[in-house]
Amino acid sequence: MKPPKKPLRYSDTASVKASKGSILREALPRSGDTAVVNVRAAKDRLSSLLEQASRGGEVIITSDGQPKARLVPVRVQRKPYSVDWGWLESQPRVSGPPAEALVAADRAERAHGTGLHNGD
Repeated sequence: MKPPKKPLRYSDTASVKASKGSILREALPRSGDTAVVNVRAAKDRLSSLLEQASRGGEVIITSDGQPKARLVPVRVQRKPYSVDWGWLESQPRVSGPPAEALVAADRAERAHGTGLHNGD
């Protein structure tokens, strides 16, 4: 029967640095740069890493010192707005009273209590 493995322990110095967050702060550069973070630190600080990536930075997540994943900002490709002038010209032109006349008639109906606005 094999003896149980001892749990992985970090040195006292690394534990103090990790508890203060200085290890991660050293690994995280300003936006636009690339950060390299191990998977344990990435799990602890996922929200801040996502924020870093959304501001244009790149985050490389490593496991056993080997790069395993990359967080990068999403680049949304938007289609430029264009008008289909041919379709627009083919639509029938609607003519009627100007908006000012419609508003004036509506106000007159409301003032005199006629029409559908008074609950008839």
